[in-house]
Amino acid sequence: MRRILGLGCVLSLALAAQAASQEDGRSIFDGSGAEALRMPEVRFQPSQPPAAAAQSEAARPSSDLYYFSPEEAEQAAESFSAYSWKYRIWGKAWTFDSDVPAQIQAQMRADLAFIKGIRGKAATPLHQEIFGAVDGAVYTDFFDSRVSAIGMDGCGNGNAVACVIPVRNPSRMWLTENFVKFDHPQIARMMVVFHEARHTEVSHFFWGHARCPKPFKDGQGRDMKSIWTGALLAGEPACDKTPKGSYGSSAVMLKNIQKNCSNCTAKVRMDAGLFADDQLGRITDPDARRQMEEDFNR
Repeated sequence: MRRILGLGCVLSLALAAQAASQEDGRSIFDGSGAEALRMPEVRFQPSQPPAAAAQSEAARPSSDLYYFSPEEAEQAAESFSAYSWKYRIWGKAWTFDSDVPAQIQAQMRADLAFIKGIRGKAATPLHQEIFGAVDGAVYTDFFDSRVSAIGMDGCGNGNAVACVIPVRNPSRMWLTENFVKFDHPQIARMMVVFHEARHTEVSHFFWGHARCPKPFKDGQGRDMKSIWTGALLAGEPACDKTPKGSYGSSAVMLKNIQKNCSNCTAKVRMDAGLFADDQLGRITDPDARRQMEEDFNR
C-alpha cells in the first residue's frame, strides 16, 4: 500500500458552532470578558512561490484544503529526507512573513499564549502517544519544533483555509483569507494551526489525507460540509483513515482539552468538544474511529 494517499494540507472542518461564534463581546481568548478582536478587510499579497509550484497549484480540489498528489508528496519527502523540522536545535524560533498583517500576527500570538497556559488533569493513551500530557508547555513544544515560519498564500483554491506545501518547504505554514474571514472560536483557530503542524512531519510523509466517501453524510443523513467555509466534502481528499493524522490528532487534542483541561472555561471546553466531534467525523476507517471513541471514553 502506498504510504501516503494524497496530501491535503489545510484545514477543513465541517459547519456548526454558529451560536458560539455570534456571541457579543467575546474575547479572543474564551468568549467572555473582553472586546472581540476586530479584523479589518485585508487584501493579501501572497508570498511569491517558485514558478513551478505556482503552476502546480492551478487545478486543485474544491473543498477547503490544499491537495497535492502522492507523487508530489513522495518527491517532497525524498527532497527533504535529511531535513530536520526540529528547528530549535539550530536555535531558531518561528517567524511571520512580512505579508502577514500585524493584527493577524497579534491574534495568533495571543491564541498560542492561551494554549501555552492550558493545564490538564490527565491524558488519554492516544494523546500521550501523539502529544504527551495535556499541558500548554507540551503543546507549545509540539508547535515550535515543527513550524519555522507563517505566511499568507492562496493555498491552491478559493475555499482553502490554511496549508503546508511540502514541495516548497515542509516547515512553513500558510494562511489564506478564509482563516480570518469567518468568526470562529479561538480553540477552532488553534485546531487549524495544530492540524497544519502535523502536516510538517517528513518522516511520516506529511500525514497525507484520504479521499472522503461519495456520498459523504453525517449521522442525520446530511451532506458533510466544512465547518469553516461550508464547502461540500464528498469525494474530496479531506478525510483520514488513522487516529494519528492531522484530523485524528486534532480530534484527540481537542477532546482531551474538553475532558481534562483543569483551568479552561466552560465555553472553551464546549467549543473544544464541538470541533473535536467534527474532526472525528472525518475519520472514515471503522477500526480507527472505534479506537478513537474508546480512547475518548477512558
